[in-house]
Amino acid sequence: MRYYFESQREGRFKMLDYYKGMDISFLQEYLEKGMKTYDLDGTLIDPLKLAKKHGVNAMRLRIWHTPENVPESGGYCSLERTIVMAKKIKQEGFDFLLDFHYSDWWADPGQQRKPKAWENLHGTELEEAVYTYTIKVLCALKEAGAMPDMVQIGNEIRSGLLFLMENYQIMYQWCV
Repeated sequence: MRYYFESQREGRFKMLDYYKGMDISFLQEYLEKGMKTYDLDGTLIDPLKLAKKHGVNAMRLRIWHTPENVPESGGYCSLERTIVMAKKIKQEGFDFLLDFHYSDWWADPGQQRKPKAWENLHGTELEEAVYTYTIKVLCALKEAGAMPDMVQIGNEIRSGLLFLMENYQIMYQWCV
């Protein structure tokens, strides 16, 4: 399978046979806690350089709306920390996939909670908040020189996005 997409770096379409990627959303935390990476010969090496050496060509980062609202998150995957890691990804020449969780912490099939800032928003107000936040993040990354090559909307959203109570009624209507 081949994928074609417009490359922002090259300004033209490029062909890629496949991506060999990694999710490094927690790499910054691991490094801050003292994690070290070594090459096969035992030489200390930057983890991104090691990944590049082994053929990785894309990196994924998840972004949470306000992870500071969830103590277990450690504040990681915030916009500020995402910018730091995205710049490193781009500097090393990787393609960059940004995954918007649209939550303050993990979003997966079992939990798709709205960010605390959006708890009381519904309908067009919620749509506007999602739109505004998405634009804010992308503009901040662009300004930092770390625009994503790909964007993933939501994480494992087969059960719905943002767990809107009205979604259950809508999903039921689709099935009837």
